[in-house]
Amino acid sequence: MRLVAVVVGVVALAAAGMSAQSKPGGDEAAIAKIRAAYQAAAGTQDGAAIAKLYAPDGVAMHPNAPAAKGRAAIEAFHKAFGQQWMMHGITITSTALKVSGDTAYDVGTYKQGLMSMKGGPQIDDTGKYVVLLKKDASGNWWVTHSISNSDNPPSGAAAPKK
Repeated sequence: MRLVAVVVGVVALAAAGMSAQSKPGGDEAAIAKIRAAYQAAAGTQDGAAIAKLYAPDGVAMHPNAPAAKGRAAIEAFHKAFGQQWMMHGITITSTALKVSGDTAYDVGTYKQGLMSMKGGPQIDDTGKYVVLLKKDASGNWWVTHSISNSDNPPSGAAAPKK
């Protein structure tokens, strides 16, 4: 089973493990910091730092796995992922970011290198993501929902014809 540890969407997390507080007109920059923080935490496989980017009731919908609901479940997913796969770099690229009042969405792509802890070649994975965010009364942005999926075919399946 190939899991992809990208919860992208909020792919602009600057201070790993901390919410980004926005200033008037700075919502896009605050969300970009969250994306950067996510990328940094995913790159070092820090499940606790990833979970802290989510709202307490946030939901991460990873491929090939049930939805992880709440920070504890999100952290547990990433810790288990880190026991199965070794990360060899990740790049998250936002292609659309829309802020509307206290809600936002971030859509984009990712590229990562993964290697099974059981051995074998590195898998170069590319995919896409959608992240939904909400700003709290203090002006902090939190990931409420994220979903990602790979462009690669499932293990053992033939690549689709283009």
